[in-house]
Amino acid sequence: MGRGGNPTEGRCLLGIDVGQTAVKAVIHTAELCPVAVGHRASPVDRSTPGHAERSQQELWDAVADAISDAIRVSGISPTSVAAVGIAGHGDGLHVLSTRGLPLTPAITAMDSRAHREASELAEDPERTRLILDRTGQVPTAGSVGHLLRHLLRADPGLLNGAGAVLSCKDTIRYRLTGTLGTDYSDACASFLDLATAQWSAEVVAAYGLPPEVIGMLPPITHSADIVGTVTDVAAERTGLAVGTPVIAGMHDVQAAAIGMAALTPGLLSIAAGSFNTNGVTTTQTDIDPRWQSRLSITPDLRIAMSTSATAAPALEWMLTTLGATTASARTELFARASHLSPETSVPLVLPFFYDSPYGAHVPASLTGVRGWHESAHMLRGVLEGIALMHVWHTRALAERFSWRHPIMLGGGLAKSPLYVQLVANALRAPVSVVVNDEPGALGAAALAGVAVGVLDSLAAAQQLVDMSAEIEPTAASADYWADVCDAFDSLIGDRIDQRSTVR
Repeated sequence: MGRGGNPTEGRCLLGIDVGQTAVKAVIHTAELCPVAVGHRASPVDRSTPGHAERSQQELWDAVADAISDAIRVSGISPTSVAAVGIAGHGDGLHVLSTRGLPLTPAITAMDSRAHREASELAEDPERTRLILDRTGQVPTAGSVGHLLRHLLRADPGLLNGAGAVLSCKDTIRYRLTGTLGTDYSDACASFLDLATAQWSAEVVAAYGLPPEVIGMLPPITHSADIVGTVTDVAAERTGLAVGTPVIAGMHDVQAAAIGMAALTPGLLSIAAGSFNTNGVTTTQTDIDPRWQSRLSITPDLRIAMSTSATAAPALEWMLTTLGATTASARTELFARASHLSPETSVPLVLPFFYDSPYGAHVPASLTGVRGWHESAHMLRGVLEGIALMHVWHTRALAERFSWRHPIMLGGGLAKSPLYVQLVANALRAPVSVVVNDEPGALGAAALAGVAVGVLDSLAAAQQLVDMSAEIEPTAASADYWADVCDAFDSLIGDRIDQRSTVR
């Protein structure tokens, strides 16, 4: 990665990024140079409509195997790992029993089974406003509160055996250390009052949940606080050394912002992974239904982020539909799409295949399809749709926040030069791509390094992040993208109007 560093000298840092479909464990040198990566799929079960889940045991197995792989591949002694940092996807639901055993599946944020609960809240302006004012967001169907309410409707006795309501990364922390807790960046996704940085009984009630839920919410600490050490059982399962410090960790958006050198006020980071994520780091406390104002690694720092499930799930749907199911077929298809003229008309894709910022009832759409269009045009159409959602999200953020250029870009799709150029053209702004393939794991490792003194500060850590040269929007694409943006806005409006009429 250009900075050198011998992993057998000094102290190494392990960063774990627990995503919604994959788990990455990356060992870094003290200079944050990746040494070895352990990667495990964590398949999501969608066999029941609206459900997106896996078992908590399967999730832990995937993480433990990824850690074990990283240590084995690196060739280092486990005692060389100075600290462990964990990042995980936000929202979703993970409930443990009073004995610390899984009580519910590991439900992901892509789950929409609680659409009824989300609709009921949306139709109650008073409760919606209270939750927005207190927590900084209007919750989606995949939020902790809605999912818990949904499960309690199906099984009112669920809470009788419940001991803790956790976020994704907190379940991994528990498996590693045996300690229960969370950090501010994940706590504010559910029942946290942003003004006091404390759990709120009023917010719990606004979700229609019983008051005893408050007693099941874990202690909250700063993300970089050391909250435990690797236990004997976890060490045997993962290959880590007993007693290795583990920090509280953070929401994956916060970790990725660090890994893209963007967790500094006035910087915008965007990523296309499981979600289309667009976040500006800020100390402002502005709130709006179109974005989530989330506390970061400390309560005085925030990321205002506007997100939707309109990135990798949409791309995967299109690739599978086109029959591009192998790596070679996908590489070939991307190559053909890259060779299309930049101003070639392609189908306009509204990528709401699984969810939308307007609710699950607003569906996806493909329009402008012509007989001469083939699979390469369809692929570029969905990539443009994902880029257009970046436009939609950042347009809302720009009404209250400003940011410096370049825009920091990451996520799995950022490996595609075609997508990167489309994003620059769509946003009409220069973008810089993180060189590291795993910015979430890098961010988690960096904060762990700060916690144990391997790194001097978060600012110093972010200076070690490698970013590409700026990719500028092409002048020739300006008119094309102005027209596409107008057509996209009209298509969204038409879809919303059609659903409103049907309903």
